[in-house]
Amino acid sequence: MTIFNWLRRLVLRQQLSTVMLVIVFTVITIKLITLYVDANMDEGQWEQFKIDHHCQPQVADNGDRRLSWQCDDGDIYYRWRQQR
Repeated sequence: MTIFNWLRRLVLRQQLSTVMLVIVFTVITIKLITLYVDANMDEGQWEQFKIDHHCQPQVADNGDRRLSWQCDDGDIYYRWRQQR
């Protein structure tokens, strides 16, 4: 095996790893975008849910922030946009 062939294999191996890395990051980015879009679409349904189930905000001990929502179905709901 000549040095040229060895270098060519090394470059091909590095290109393959680069392509695989780009594919992985692309898939991760697409998944994060779809999660964000789904969360934004859910906000309209949440507003209607609050009205339908008479949800009341639960306030922190110091009274300055809404931490959760207590609804008439007996469950407590936490909204990700309010968790700061």
